[in-house]
Amino acid sequence: MMGVLDDETLKMRYIELVRKGVLEKDECASYENKDELKPCMKRKVEEFDDFFVPGTVLISERASYRLRVGYPME
Repeated sequence: MMGVLDDETLKMRYIELVRKGVLEKDECASYENKDELKPCMKRKVEEFDDFFVPGTVLISERASYRLRVGYPME
């Protein structure tokens, strides 16, 4: 289980998941209020926590392979 992530790490991980195509860009964009946006981003990042190298925003090699198999790019 992940420890407390600072806001910057949370944002970077969320952006990385969007960039890799795991998350849709607008999954949390429907929240106008910043206070509602952060919990949404946090939930999404925690859902894919095991994809990241612990303590970093890098997606691990094993997760990279799972992403290619599970979410093939067209």
